[in-house]
Amino acid sequence: MSMTASGLKVREGEPIPSVGLRATNGYLLNLRSFVGKQPAIFLFFAGPSMTGPARARGDGLARALKEAHPRITESGVALVGVSTDSEEQQAAYVAELELPFLLFCDERRSAVELLGVATTVEAGNLNAVPTAFAVAADGIIVDIVEQPEPRGLVARLLESIQRPR
Repeated sequence: MSMTASGLKVREGEPIPSVGLRATNGYLLNLRSFVGKQPAIFLFFAGPSMTGPARARGDGLARALKEAHPRITESGVALVGVSTDSEEQQAAYVAELELPFLLFCDERRSAVELLGVATTVEAGNLNAVPTAFAVAADGIIVDIVEQPEPRGLVARLLESIQRPR
């Protein structure tokens, strides 16, 4: 795969790569086979181990997805949050924010690397820079939003998934 100008290794119109991740509930997920069941929104973000403005940004994105969760699931779209934090950090974060969706652990940064998601370091932790992917049920990426803002994100991603190709 070639690098895009932004550093991403994937583009719209390409398949989501095959990579395995573990959820806060212990469930294993392969990104490519997961979307074979239904379209999905994948949000790579930092939150559980961050502090200050970076934590507030991650919390804002997580809360926006929490608020939109009923609309997302009613649209038949799966929602997956992904961070580079440990399963324990994520489980505590899900409980703290009362998130209705699972977070998936990319502690080894395999998905971050395959996709080319930018990273940042805080207090020795390497974290994903917020990046959202809308993926159709056939596994094709239909939209990528780098450094998304909470406002309007879900509407944009759902529109991208529902738009005829």
